[in-house]
Amino acid sequence: MHCTRLLRHKPSETSENGSQIVGFALVAPLLVTLALMMMQIVGIVVCKASLTVATKQAAHLAAMRGSSSNQVFAATKKYWAPDGFRSCGHSTTTKRTQSLGISFVVVRVQQCLEIPMFNRHLFIISTARELDEGKL
Repeated sequence: MHCTRLLRHKPSETSENGSQIVGFALVAPLLVTLALMMMQIVGIVVCKASLTVATKQAAHLAAMRGSSSNQVFAATKKYWAPDGFRSCGHSTTTKRTQSLGISFVVVRVQQCLEIPMFNRHLFIISTARELDEGKL
């Protein structure tokens, strides 16, 4: 019987370390870019949720007796925009409508955000409707 012993070939440590550094150098910028993009998208979602809450509060305020349009506008400005976004415009419209004999107050808020990382403008629109307590 003939036995052959296999010899293990041990690569040198320096060539293995060099390939790891090159691999990291190729992947690291992609991972950093992906992480930054995810943070920007999360910031947009948080801004939309905050604007929706502010719009609902403004609609509730507009439906109350004795509220002014200045109070409604001030309520819609009280939303949280994450750092890294710049505002490039804000508009609030309040409208009273009637459907099936029931009066409603509709508040529509449009917020423009400038997102520097994507070099784009993003318009976030939120609409809320409440029963008009002034007409009850």
